[in-house]
Amino acid sequence: MGIYDRDYIFQRPGGRTGVGAWSANMWIIVINIAVHVLRMFLPKIQAPIFDTKGVDALYLYGHFSTFTVMWKGGLEFWRFITFQFLHADPIHLGFNMLGLYMFGSLVEGHLGKKKYLAFYLTCGVFGALVFLLLNVIGLYVTKEGQATPMPFLLTSNERAPLIGASAGVFGVIMACAYIAPNTIVQLLFPPVSLRMRTMAYAYVALAGINLIFSGANKGGDAAHIGGAIAGYFFIRHSHLLRDFFDIFGDSRKSPIGPKARGGGGGVGGERKGEKRRPDFLPRDADPTPPTPDTSGTPNLRLVREDEMYSEAPSDEEIDRILAKHKEHGKASLTAAEIEALRRATQAKRAADRT
Repeated sequence: MGIYDRDYIFQRPGGRTGVGAWSANMWIIVINIAVHVLRMFLPKIQAPIFDTKGVDALYLYGHFSTFTVMWKGGLEFWRFITFQFLHADPIHLGFNMLGLYMFGSLVEGHLGKKKYLAFYLTCGVFGALVFLLLNVIGLYVTKEGQATPMPFLLTSNERAPLIGASAGVFGVIMACAYIAPNTIVQLLFPPVSLRMRTMAYAYVALAGINLIFSGANKGGDAAHIGGAIAGYFFIRHSHLLRDFFDIFGDSRKSPIGPKARGGGGGVGGERKGEKRRPDFLPRDADPTPPTPDTSGTPNLRLVREDEMYSEAPSDEEIDRILAKHKEHGKASLTAAEIEALRRATQAKRAADRT
């Protein structure tokens, strides 16, 4: 039984509710919707590179293009992030947010809140990088008035805009194919049932075919491929995601105190090359069992992790474990903590039956 099947996770008495308890996936969806609604009320700005109707300020300064990140004087690299929160119309927004709503929670449960946010944004960045690479190569190798020698290259112009969350969504779907490959998914269009892995690879194949044969959304499909490649790689090497937010601090340094021993600073809180101590030991304790006392006096010994929870754990301990799971993902839990959750589940079900 998976941890999300355990009903006490959703029914903890006194647990946090409201906005403060939202998942990272929910925040991403809400921000995308809020940005699109805000754009509806912003005045239009006349820009010669767009149509005569003009564009709003968020679109003008947030979209991604080869020109803005390479050849414009400011080298506006923030666009690798901001383009992911802009959408062309409500349909574009709706399909992307539906994809996040359906698949994002599974990936966040596996990675934890902070790593999931890094994963999602990284997939979007890689989508923009593939778009940029194919556009630069296409413009370089294609002479004016001639067809591109390779159909998958992007040769429209260096100012062609890229917007949308699709690259991140494709990365999330590829992650689901790794986490739960045999889960059955019911598609809306067409209305068929497929295994998660089959659906993910089919979506990527369709994007690749559309890119090769110059479909209507060729630039978008380039970003889809980039996001899918990043999703395939980083879900298998999620430890690399710890460095995504290092602009705010060094993720290689473990925090001092109980949080470091309980899961802060990466999986389990250990530093690179440092053997992780059991969570219940003080940092200066010797993990080696003491030599037996032959004098007849009972000697002290260290309690093994699998002996910690012979009885149902306390509410405080369960709250700590759930907070650790939410922040760092299921992979950060020790065997003893997973056993504690199992015992808490049994105890709650027994109480419900009485």
